[in-house]
Amino acid sequence: KNKLLQIIYEDDYLIAINKPPRMASVPADNYPLHQTALGVLQRQLENTDSKPYPLHRLDLDTSGAMLFGKYEKDRSILENIFHHPDTHKKYIALVKGVPHGKTIMKKLPSRTTGEEVYSRTDYKIMRTFRILGGPLLAQVEAEIATGRKHQIRLHFASVGHPIILDSRYGDIDFNRKFRIRYHLSRQALHAASLGIFHPI
Repeated sequence: KNKLLQIIYEDDYLIAINKPPRMASVPADNYPLHQTALGVLQRQLENTDSKPYPLHRLDLDTSGAMLFGKYEKDRSILENIFHHPDTHKKYIALVKGVPHGKTIMKKLPSRTTGEEVYSRTDYKIMRTFRILGGPLLAQVEAEIATGRKHQIRLHFASVGHPIILDSRYGDIDFNRKFRIRYHLSRQALHAASLGIFHPI
């Protein structure tokens, strides 16, 4: 049986959890409901009158703040939270090398149609350090102005600074050495904070 999820915010309409890595946000072919953040949270709240539903998603290996609505009657208004200009999603990532600049703007596929659409990631370097006697690494704080699938991972990879241990878009050879040296295996990406405009 899954452990309880850590609840980091709750009011009469919303509930936010700290999603662990290696847990799918919602069901998919390989991930039945009971193994997902949605299923565990629904079970955790089964003795209440709420039936939570996700307002956004995090990748399987990305940990951190994930927001749910509590009651179906509020769904239409709550689903607009992430379109509001006062909502801010900030992530912490460890990337190979040190990116230059403050913004990555590169079109990415839309979640619904697949066509290339405007995508923007703003970031700042928090600190840099050298490991393995090799390249510098940077810890970055990234804020996404748009929410495309794998946006942060794709954007940093596209400018030559992939997220460490990203199995899909990362540097395979470097990741292998890093994994052996540090005994870590999941991508270094964490949804650190959510600042939202509360519509209710």
